[in-house]
Amino acid sequence: MLDLIKIRKELHKIPELAFEEFKTKEYLINVLETFKDIKMHTFDFPGILVEYSHGKGEYKLFRSDMDALPIKEETGCNFSSEHPGKMHACGHDMHMTILIGLIERVIRENLEQNLLFLFQPAEEGKGGAKRIIETGVLDKYEISEAYALHVKGDIPVGTVSSRSGIFFANTEEVDVIFNGRSAHVALAEKGIDALYAGFEFYRIVNEKIKVNFPDQKNILCKFGRMEAGSVRNAVAANCIMEGTLRALETDDLKKIERIIKNCAQIVSEKIGVQWKVNIFNFYTSVINNKTLYQRLLSRLGNIKFEPGKIMMGGEDFGFFAKKYKGLLILLGANQGEEQDLHSSGFLPDEKAIEVGVQLFRSLIQ
Repeated sequence: MLDLIKIRKELHKIPELAFEEFKTKEYLINVLETFKDIKMHTFDFPGILVEYSHGKGEYKLFRSDMDALPIKEETGCNFSSEHPGKMHACGHDMHMTILIGLIERVIRENLEQNLLFLFQPAEEGKGGAKRIIETGVLDKYEISEAYALHVKGDIPVGTVSSRSGIFFANTEEVDVIFNGRSAHVALAEKGIDALYAGFEFYRIVNEKIKVNFPDQKNILCKFGRMEAGSVRNAVAANCIMEGTLRALETDDLKKIERIIKNCAQIVSEKIGVQWKVNIFNFYTSVINNKTLYQRLLSRLGNIKFEPGKIMMGGEDFGFFAKKYKGLLILLGANQGEEQDLHSSGFLPDEKAIEVGVQLFRSLIQ
């Protein structure tokens, strides 16, 4: 049997960003080549589709993501990232390991099933799921259902969580750009202050969002990064605001887009800057299939269950759940103290690996 703990640690040490997962792909292929009874399909970008055709009828698809994040690791573990400034801060190293463990178990048990196992690149914001779908490779198979899981640091090991219906929100990213004119601060009247435009935009857009969405229960519009100017003693000629938009309903997402553009226009008229709004990296909402959710509940065995709540996070598994009947499950991986996903200290408990393999295996038959 494979040493899944060792595999997880080795994957954790080589985190790579979206569509750059070449070392990760090579490592996975080296492991997968030890298996019999499978076929591997690769792409002209990182990603691997593993085919196990030993049954009749439709295929079940199990998906893992591969990419990491541009975060400096601060876990202090003895298998920390060897790639400076990059880290598996979202647990995708765990997801890949679980999928390898599932493949090994399926082969060992010689299951008479048609199964697909997808190692998908670029879940973190660059649309890897959509890219895979657009290749058409999955259309060669009659796929009846698709599954994915995601580790969660605030759920105990041995417990999973999910819900029927909408689970994760529609999400997209936004850049708001203001272009003004630089001038020495002693002659500021000769310039057009893009930094000031950015502050005004931030103030106005928050006011407008509160007016249009008083409780803000089912939407989110947040800007987490602002960059402006080049030196301390010159009026900033340029400013960029980087943010994220979330909404359970696509109509609300479109409404937020209109508010942002309207606020940028208001600032432009007030200060004299030119503006541009770029909206990108749209992820459709994850909507879990009711039948698959009921199947999960009936096959938990000794795994505990917590009813899931609607999440305002994004997950590009939504594209698979839209194309096929889909189910996304949160896998408890609390390592003794809660750590947020995407934090420099996130280190899910390796004991969750076996739980994940067991969970996926239970959903096959």
